[in-house]
Amino acid sequence: MFETLFSERGLSLDRLKVLIEVRDAGSIAAAAPGDPVRQSQYSRQLRELSEFFGCEVAQRKGKILKLTAQGERLAELAREQLRSLEDFRAECRDESVAFTIGAGDSLIQWLVIPRLGNLLSMFKGTRFATTNLRTNEIVQQLSDCRLDFGIVRKNAVSAGLKAVSLGAITYVAVIPERLAPKKGKLTLLHALRELPLATQTTDGQFTTGLRELAKANDVTLTPALACQSFPQTLAAVKTGKFWAVIPTLALSDLPAGSVRPLADEALNSLAREAMLAWNPRLAGIRPGSAKIAAALQTALRVG
Repeated sequence: MFETLFSERGLSLDRLKVLIEVRDAGSIAAAAPGDPVRQSQYSRQLRELSEFFGCEVAQRKGKILKLTAQGERLAELAREQLRSLEDFRAECRDESVAFTIGAGDSLIQWLVIPRLGNLLSMFKGTRFATTNLRTNEIVQQLSDCRLDFGIVRKNAVSAGLKAVSLGAITYVAVIPERLAPKKGKLTLLHALRELPLATQTTDGQFTTGLRELAKANDVTLTPALACQSFPQTLAAVKTGKFWAVIPTLALSDLPAGSVRPLADEALNSLAREAMLAWNPRLAGIRPGSAKIAAALQTALRVG
């Protein structure tokens, strides 16, 4: 059995690991930056894999050596097999295995981390790791099984991935007490027109939605502070100098009585359905993943 795989030299776990590293980095230069000796070693190992399999796993494009389509396919096959072997080794040595969850920074901070602790008692010998990624990165890494689970909005789930709804992520305006008007009713329109706004500007869908909301109220959205994440906008609100629109999940991070939450109906347009997504191949690679997926679906349910 498997005589053809062992009849020639050139196939090894080390070479397959190099192939995966080059696949993830995008090129040999990126996999071993500033290290010509290691780059030369990687190039040799990829050449040996090409000779063993009888196909080019990497080709030079200009000055960059990148994987071919066959090299990409081999890297994904190798990743799955090495992942299974790694889990088997951990099981035999009675060591813990790690599952990785990818999401945006705000969801990691306010949804994932507060609820993961309850899962540790359910799955002895299991560890979790979180990674802050953009939506397109999560989808890509789920597709090639670099990531075990991801949380993305519903319209971002690509074909080939399995996904279940976690519920709607809603948003609320929060105005520090020192900025709130002393007289009259506090409204979203007043905040948009009169108060200094801190807002997350790197989330295209959220930013576009907030801009359209302002436009519908005849206001040109001009943030006093542009932030790269919702936790940054929350930090701005805590200074008492800015107001913001944040995920409702984040309200628990604000000191009681420090702000006035404003759940205006207009903010409903910003809500998005969050999905827990994973690659169906994961069940074959990591047999315990099905139970983890079911537990995550319950633990991370919103609302």
